[in-house]
Amino acid sequence: MVKKVLIVAGWSFCAIAIICLLAFAGKQHGARVTTGVEVNITRKADQKFVTEEDVKTSLISHGYGLPNQTLNAIDVPAIERLVSAHSAVESCEACVNVEGKVMISILQRRPIARIMNLSGESYYFDDRGKLMPWSDEYTAPVILVNGYFADAYATMSAIDFSKIDPDSAVKSVTVLDDIWQVVKSIDADSFLRVQMVQLYLSQQNGFELVPRVGGQKIVFGTAEGVDGKFKKLSLFYTYGMNQTSRWNEYSVIDLRFKNQIVCTKKPKTNGI
Repeated sequence: MVKKVLIVAGWSFCAIAIICLLAFAGKQHGARVTTGVEVNITRKADQKFVTEEDVKTSLISHGYGLPNQTLNAIDVPAIERLVSAHSAVESCEACVNVEGKVMISILQRRPIARIMNLSGESYYFDDRGKLMPWSDEYTAPVILVNGYFADAYATMSAIDFSKIDPDSAVKSVTVLDDIWQVVKSIDADSFLRVQMVQLYLSQQNGFELVPRVGGQKIVFGTAEGVDGKFKKLSLFYTYGMNQTSRWNEYSVIDLRFKNQIVCTKKPKTNGI
């Protein structure tokens, strides 16, 4: 019985000693000063909406990352919230490593279309179906969407367009849902992503596309049947344009009709 008590007492003493050592080590670690800040930014494309310098400047202005700052003064969740508040940041994770360095990992948002409404206001659609504010520091080389719509960023920025139900009331108050359906299909196709430079919403024909090569007006109509229309266009490019090498022969390519494409040839110039 005495032996059992001694064993239990011994283990209890060891446990208390370990707890004390951990507490002491934690106190000593917390009293250390920071050795620096390391920022790692992952970009889905070669677009620099947020830089390491931007992040460090923001941290310093809010009291983090200063020279000789103790680790106890580093609020990791607050740093993550601060960095995540940047309009170009999709996600952020932060920690302090054993060397006392503040480590910040950032995933940057990727815009896929620049939206310009009737008043001239610009903003972006990102690849997740969310609106992203315009940046005066950097302009992304993406398709331009403009025309007869007035949707403002401030009134629509909270909407996640990737989750809008086809019967949602949002569809009745904004054209941005239709724009999202078209631009996400363009972004999903490596050829169309390079070929299409502008999506224009006209009052007569609905959506019209302007290609990089060919010089045609591509009449798209409504956003209904988006995938089918682009499939027809891809087949036309593959088996029509590529086979005949007549990329500049047509002035209009109309995709609005079911199971067919209606093309208008450019007028011939004199001597041709």
